Amino acid sequence: MFIFLLIALGIAIFGSWLYAIIEIISDEYKNDTDKLLWFLLVFFFPFVGTIVYFSIGRNKISLPAEEYV
Repeated sequence: MFIFLLIALGIAIFGSWLYAIIEIISDEYKNDTDKLLWFLLVFFFPFVGTIVYFSIGRNKISLPAEEYV
């Protein structure tokens, strides 16, 4: 039972990391440096980088929807 929980936790952590990487690649940013820095942070520090990105990165770095036009 304990091994099943560890596997499920590992899959959840990997899935959130992969989702963050895909979101960083597909989103528009104010400049390419911000995008590169977030990518490197999340890629090389998966656990901490993903938590930091989901807590502050998504809200402050991406362009608002009205600026896409």
